[in-house]
Amino acid sequence: MTFGSETFLNLKETTELYLNELNSEEARSRLLLSSSYFDMDLPAYFNFGPLLEFACFEAMEVIDTQWSKWKPQDYADVNYSLLHNKDGEIGWRPFELINPLIYGRCVGLITKPENWITIQNRIRDFQGGIVECCSMPVVTLENQRSTKEQIMNWWKRVEQRSLELSLEYSHVRLTDVSNCYPSIYSHAIAWAIHDRDFIKMKENRHDKKLLGNQLDTLISSSRGGQTNGIPQASLLSHLLAEIILGYCDTYIDKALRDDGRVKILRYRDDYRIFGYSDTDCQKALKVISEKLHMFGMKLGSVKTTGAVNVVSGAVKEDKIAAISLNLRQTTLQKELLLIHQFSQSKPGSGALKFLLSKFMDRLSWKIRRNRIGEENITVLTSILMDMASTSPHVFPAVATAISEMMATLTDELRKNLFERVLRRTQRIPNSGYMETWLQRIAKPNGLDFFSADKICQQIQDTHPCLWNYDWVDDVDLRNRLAAYSVVDHSKLGMLPVQIERSEFDSFWKGYD
Repeated sequence: MTFGSETFLNLKETTELYLNELNSEEARSRLLLSSSYFDMDLPAYFNFGPLLEFACFEAMEVIDTQWSKWKPQDYADVNYSLLHNKDGEIGWRPFELINPLIYGRCVGLITKPENWITIQNRIRDFQGGIVECCSMPVVTLENQRSTKEQIMNWWKRVEQRSLELSLEYSHVRLTDVSNCYPSIYSHAIAWAIHDRDFIKMKENRHDKKLLGNQLDTLISSSRGGQTNGIPQASLLSHLLAEIILGYCDTYIDKALRDDGRVKILRYRDDYRIFGYSDTDCQKALKVISEKLHMFGMKLGSVKTTGAVNVVSGAVKEDKIAAISLNLRQTTLQKELLLIHQFSQSKPGSGALKFLLSKFMDRLSWKIRRNRIGEENITVLTSILMDMASTSPHVFPAVATAISEMMATLTDELRKNLFERVLRRTQRIPNSGYMETWLQRIAKPNGLDFFSADKICQQIQDTHPCLWNYDWVDDVDLRNRLAAYSVVDHSKLGMLPVQIERSEFDSFWKGYD
C-alpha cells in the first residue's frame, strides 16, 4: 500500500496532514473533537466534545481502576444508533455513536505514545505495494472539519492519479466492498496491528496486553459482543478500517506483485484496478475478492463494472453529467427540475451536493433582492423534498433551502408549509437523521415538532440518555454520564430562523 504519487503534492498548496502524521497528543486532540466523534452533519447546537473530554480525562482514574469488572457486552444499546435512510425506501444505514466511555478508552489506548508509534509504523509497513491507499484520513492544521480537504485528497489521489495511469494502462475495472463496516471481522483489528499468524497462535489469541486484542474487545463489547462489524461515522472507525484494509492490501500485493501487470488504487472500500488487458483486471478482481473474504468482507456485484476506457473510468459518470448541466435557467423552478431529473437518474450521487450548492447560491441571491416572489415556494419545496426522499444524504442542504424560503413567508404560511414537509418526511422510513434537521427548522420558528428519536429529545431540559450505562457499577459516574448534555444550550437559544450555510460543510464549491 502506498499513498499515491508524489506528483500530486505539487498540484496545489495544501495545509492538510494525514492523521497518522500527527504526534500522539495531536492525534488524541483530533480524535476527541465533536466532528471526529460523529462525522455526519448535525445542527450546530450538538456538541459531543465536553462529554468526550470528561470520558477520556476527568473520569479516567475511576475507569482505569474499575474497568476490568465491567461487562458492557452483556447489555443492549451500549452504542446509540441514529438511523439514516439510504434510498427513500427500505434501505437504511445505522450510524453508531460509540458509547463515550468506550470511545474515550479506545482513543486513550491508541494515542499512548508507544502505541501510537506502533500504529504509525504499522501503516508505514503497508506502503510500497501494488495497492495505493488514497484514503488515509486527512486533518487540517486548525481544529475544524476537514471535508473540503478530504474531497481535495480524493481529487488528487484518485481522479487525477487515474488520469495519469491512463498513459500506461489500457483497461480499468471498478469495484467496492459490499456493506463494508458492518462486515469487517473485529478480530481483524488485532490481525492488522500485530499480524494474523501471530494473533492466531494460542498464547497470543487472548493476550489482553496486546493493543489489537484490547481494541477488538472494546469495539465488540460496545456491540453486544458481536465480532462481525465495527461502528461507522467516526474518525476512530475510519482509522481502524484503514489499518485493516491496509493490512489486506499486503495480501493482495503478495498475490499479484510477481506479474507486475496491474496497479490498484483504493479509496476506503472502493477499488480501481488498472491493467493491460481485461484478463489482467479480472485476475486482480478475483484476488481482491479472495483476500477480503479472509477479513469478513465481500465485493458488491452491483457496483463492479466491466473493463472500460481508462480515461472515461477515471472521472465518475455522475460528475461529468453534473458539470455539463446548464443550470442558468430563467427561474429557480426550472433549475431545480433539471437537478431533480439528475437525482432521479443518479440517486445517491455525491455530485448532487454540488448542484444543490449552486441552486442555493441562486436562491439566496433572489431572496436578497426581494425577487423570491417570482417563484412558487410550495412547488420548490415539493421538488426539494422529492429529491431528499431518494437521496437523503442531501437533507441538510434541502432543509437549509426550505428554511431560507420559509423566512420570507407569513407565520400562517410558514406553519402550513412546515406541516406539509413533516407529512412528506413521515412517509420515509428510518428518517431519524432527517428529523434532527426538521427540528432545527422548527425550534427558532416556534413550530410544533415532535420526534420519538432520542437525539431530537436532547434539547429538552430533562432528556433521555443516548447510551446505556447500566454496565457501569460506579453509581456516581453512571449518574454524571447519564445527565451530561450533548447540546450547547447557549447556541440553542440564539438560533437564526433560517439555517446558515456554515452549519454544515459537505457542499464544497471546488467540485469542478
